[in-house]
Amino acid sequence: MTARSSRRLARLTDAEAEALRLHLLEVIPRLQRHHLLDLADTLHDAARERRWGEPRPFDVRV
Repeated sequence: MTARSSRRLARLTDAEAEALRLHLLEVIPRLQRHHLLDLADTLHDAARERRWGEPRPFDVRV
């Protein structure tokens, strides 16, 4: 498993996510287009994993 994929498996606490958000606000203006595309893909994957990890209410209609 690569270092990048192992980081994808780790969940962030709200405090860690906020710290990351503040850091990104400082860094993003210096990024180039390909960096932004890679960042967008990573954030999209993280959001999808977070949604899949949330418990869903049981649907009795199924």
